[in-house]
Amino acid sequence: MNLFDSSAIINLCGERKIDRLLEGWTLNLAFYELGNAVWRQVHIRKGMAIDEANMILDPLVEIFRRMNKPKKEDALKTLEIAIKEGLTYYDAAYINAAVENSLTLVTDDEQLYKISKKYVKTAKSDELYQVF
Repeated sequence: MNLFDSSAIINLCGERKIDRLLEGWTLNLAFYELGNAVWRQVHIRKGMAIDEANMILDPLVEIFRRMNKPKKEDALKTLEIAIKEGLTYYDAAYINAAVENSLTLVTDDEQLYKISKKYVKTAKSDELYQVF
């Protein structure tokens, strides 16, 4: 099973490859990260209008709601990983949740991808659909 961070959720939704997401896991904080990514497109990058943002955010939130989430998270272990690796607490939370729940972490964040390999099996979203 896979634990998806918000970068992977956004990319897979953009490519309309949601089947893996719906059977996968994410963290509750992904809800806010997804909203922030859409906000950034509107407010910072001026890349879309608010009506477009609403059309993008609504399906992202629906997919998020249908995904599995861990029932509890170890705040101290997450902090330990964040400090040791120089990561944000948010990114360390994904690593820790993947470790604690024996899940593969799926991320398209390059720094998180590289560091998480030290702790847990890690993949990029496009690797989930490669044919070998």
